[in-house]
Amino acid sequence: MTSTRILIAAACLVVLAFALAGCGATTGRPRLDLAPIPEDLRACARRSVPAPAGDKPLTQREVVALIGRLKASDETKSGCLARLIALYESQAAMVREALK
Repeated sequence: MTSTRILIAAACLVVLAFALAGCGATTGRPRLDLAPIPEDLRACARRSVPAPAGDKPLTQREVVALIGRLKASDETKSGCLARLIALYESQAAMVREALK
């Protein structure tokens, strides 16, 4: 084989390698990435109202205060859940649109 033929064969192999480089990654559909869950939503999900300390019975005042903290926590988590649902729905709409 002459050096010219070797260079042509090498050039063909390089062109073929570049042409095939993306074949395994593409299937004719767009590549979709979902946005990560925002850290503040993760933190919201991790927050909880701690159990009352001690082993003595709670007073009526302590029970009322605990119920208040639990209700406030529930309202906060409802807001976080609503934001997470909105994030999911917007991403689902983007995926549906991209796959049309």
